Amino acid sequence: MVSRHFIKVSLIGLLACLTACGGSSDSVEEQTILATAEQGLSSNLPVPQNQDVSDFQVLLFGNSHVSTLPSLLTKLIEVGKSDAQVETVNGSGGFLDDDSSRQRRLDLIASKAWTHIILQGQKYSQSGTIDYPTTDTRMWIATAKQAQITPILFPEHPQKGRPDEAKQVHHLHTSIAAVEKACVAPVGLAWDKVLMTDPSLELHNSDGNHASQTGSFLTALVFYEVITGQSADLLPYILDIAVDESTQQLLGQIASETIQANPACDF
Repeated sequence: MVSRHFIKVSLIGLLACLTACGGSSDSVEEQTILATAEQGLSSNLPVPQNQDVSDFQVLLFGNSHVSTLPSLLTKLIEVGKSDAQVETVNGSGGFLDDDSSRQRRLDLIASKAWTHIILQGQKYSQSGTIDYPTTDTRMWIATAKQAQITPILFPEHPQKGRPDEAKQVHHLHTSIAAVEKACVAPVGLAWDKVLMTDPSLELHNSDGNHASQTGSFLTALVFYEVITGQSADLLPYILDIAVDESTQQLLGQIASETIQANPACDF
């Protein structure tokens, strides 16, 4: 039997070759390497189930939309799974097809035994007129599964005043998971439900794009339940998170309801 370590190193080596080869992510050479890695090492493996671990090691890849999540996720898991250890690391790196951050991200994946990886930064067209490649996203999913890491896709929340965007982006990510199995966190769908339930809540920052503290808390609640399998609705009020008690209760309830209606993982 081929060892998990050998498979992991082999896939990382194939992906690292993309950086050395240069060129755009759409080049024939890169597509060939990606196809070889995916077909030879992934075979569309099932999603690893890591909800019951005693030490949550969570890595995040993405752009500025993930920057506020590590501290919130750490706090939620510490409260909801008080008997477990937790570490969350923002590996950043921008869009998932970013060549300049590829090697650093590969080194991060290989650096320790992560249990979960959150993948944000799949490009999409707001107008729906451009189909951006999803190859790199699928390869990050395949890489994670080979290392027994649970891959969780992060469809971003809608921009302010664009309610249809949540469903569009969620559909894009579920279509990726239909090709390469992965969890899909229904972040945007939870935002839509909250904004329909209480339009007075300010989930967006002043730029209308990024999340406010309240919006970030809602997103973190969704990921908490996806990562741990524990209901966000059952979390107690957390005093040192700057969201009032009644709002925390509402957001936890809606996060859980949204996941129940849109299951994130198919283990």
